[in-house]
Amino acid sequence: MNLIDEYEAGLLTYQEFQMYIWGCGQRLINEVGLDKFTFYLNAEEGEYYEQE
Repeated sequence: MNLIDEYEAGLLTYQEFQMYIWGCGQRLINEVGLDKFTFYLNAEEGEYYEQE
């Protein structure tokens, strides 16, 4: 389970998630895709990525 999956499942608080995502790199981008990764870099608390 990657960082974004953990956040979407409610296993991390928004503050924990924001602290960890800035340290993530290419591996997480490869797992979730650039669009989803970028969304979460800019997301506010309570916002979740919706696939089209």
